[in-house]
Amino acid sequence: MVESYKNKIIIVGCGPGLKAYISPKALYTIKKADILVGSRRLLKLFPGVDAEKILLEKNYRVLVKKIADWRFTKQVVILVSGDPCFFSYAKMIVKKMGRESCTIIPGISSIQLAFAAVGESWDDACFMSLHGRNNEYEKLVGRVREYGKVGILTDHKNTPAVIARQILKSGILERRMFICENLSLPEERISETDLVSAVNVKTSGSAVVIIKKY
Repeated sequence: MVESYKNKIIIVGCGPGLKAYISPKALYTIKKADILVGSRRLLKLFPGVDAEKILLEKNYRVLVKKIADWRFTKQVVILVSGDPCFFSYAKMIVKKMGRESCTIIPGISSIQLAFAAVGESWDDACFMSLHGRNNEYEKLVGRVREYGKVGILTDHKNTPAVIARQILKSGILERRMFICENLSLPEERISETDLVSAVNVKTSGSAVVIIKKY
């Protein structure tokens, strides 16, 4: 057990996909875990870690109660994709457990990687997630109207094509769309298009979309 983390739950950011993007501190902490909690994809990144591996699916509430008990006798490490403080279930865990019971080790978000991939600064951008969130198109349109750059996390339903269609329906035309697919992975693909053309774009896997004013 890592003494400085005694009785604490450690939430570790595992970056955008490729293991090389995980920080040395995060890797060291993961190796010291007694219990490793995460999605199937993230757990597969650490086949050599000698810890009990607990699959995190839609069992959040039940699992959080168990973690609350485990932390007093074992070092619990929870794996989160991207950065734990950016649109992740870490927010729910910290709220349930309390800040004093959690330590967060940050990771690189796919949003950061997307802006780097297209050579754009992100300190003047607005962000939102449509990943697992439906019926938020009015909010999306409002953000696109207000900000010169908007970074968006998508999913299989809220695709770049669907996003472009919703923005065009609102009468907004003067925007470019950057589509960043499968960031950091071998099948990574970065493309730039206008909104009209984006309506016909087909994507596979996860994608980050950046909307920018001309």
